[in-house]
Amino acid sequence: MTLSNPWFIAAVVGVLGVFHLELVATFLNLAQFRHALPQRLKEIFPDETVLKAGEYASKSARLDLLRSTLSVAVLVAFWWVGGFGAIERWSSGWGWGEIKTGVGVIGVLLLVQNLLSLPFDAWDTFKIEAEYGFNRTTVGTFIADRVKGLLLTALLGGPLLALVLWFFQTQAHAVLYTWLTVAIFSIVMAWLSPRLLMPLFLKFQPLESGPLRETLLALAARLKFPVVDVSVVDGSRRSSKANAFLSGFGKNKRIALFDTLIEKHSTEELEAILAHEIGHHKCRHVPQQLVLGLLESGLMFYLLHQALQSKAFFQAFGVAGQHLGLGLVLFSIVYQPASLLLGMVTSALSRRHEFQADAFARSACGNKPLMTGLKKLSLDHLTHPNPHKLTVWLHYSHPPIGQRLAALEA
Repeated sequence: MTLSNPWFIAAVVGVLGVFHLELVATFLNLAQFRHALPQRLKEIFPDETVLKAGEYASKSARLDLLRSTLSVAVLVAFWWVGGFGAIERWSSGWGWGEIKTGVGVIGVLLLVQNLLSLPFDAWDTFKIEAEYGFNRTTVGTFIADRVKGLLLTALLGGPLLALVLWFFQTQAHAVLYTWLTVAIFSIVMAWLSPRLLMPLFLKFQPLESGPLRETLLALAARLKFPVVDVSVVDGSRRSSKANAFLSGFGKNKRIALFDTLIEKHSTEELEAILAHEIGHHKCRHVPQQLVLGLLESGLMFYLLHQALQSKAFFQAFGVAGQHLGLGLVLFSIVYQPASLLLGMVTSALSRRHEFQADAFARSACGNKPLMTGLKKLSLDHLTHPNPHKLTVWLHYSHPPIGQRLAALEA
């Protein structure tokens, strides 16, 4: 680990650079609460709501800062004392073979990462979210969700990871094979998730017959959007925050509404929200995001291949050999800046898509129902009324509420 090793420099700059960029963005975003809101937003957010949203954002930010600081400190300390080299020497004695050893090493490190994150997740859920009236998760549900998540990661991610490692160990065109495999896996999971995986965490029930169901199905028919089912999701078991989504391909699309969304919104607002979601499909946003994601994964696997072929890459982390499993873990550290930049591109496209879906909903239902629904969602979620541009660029997949309302009125 010397300054003459470009991989070492890239890793250090990446880890510390991303950490400090996030730190600056957080402080700038919190400082926005000290500035007066534009007149449009003053009419939506009462002073007491702005104060409450600022307190909520501040407490969440402090917890995230503590979490990220601990994460970076543990990583740097572990790296500095030769921890990655120690893992290499320890795992080499398992006698499992390179692929099984790689899966085992990554599994152990992911488990440690989850255990380190667990206290922060619990504090966020049972302290901060509960303090502001959002949390409805019981301790039993909290634990069960994480156990299920780990089991699914092992059952689905383990075999996929083993196949990826096998490609990189044995195949000359590993980048292509890995990219195709992950692409197929992603498409299959997009189809399976709402049918098999999400029901493990959420309960789906058909929306009972009545005016709301008839209105939503009539809207879908008017917009020539094939729907086979309308479901209510018991999101209230975990949070008071509301959501809605569409799932499925072709003529097998399903509408899912959180029960909290139905509780707080009128039929006209729910119709406009559904029109917004249909707009994403009508404007072909899903395949666009899928193509962008595939291009990003192709670039990532190409860079991963380059890293795994370099002895200097492993030496930058104090690893003597070219351990495949450790190589994937170490690459995730080096890749952070590229991931952040590519994420900004994805988020920018997503924000553009949100404007287009809003415009579609306006043409289908008029602008008033959607505007009213967006205002309610922002108030109920204690959304930052006027986030800083840097935070928007880094993390916002949806435009700030002020921009969306201005576009709807234009």
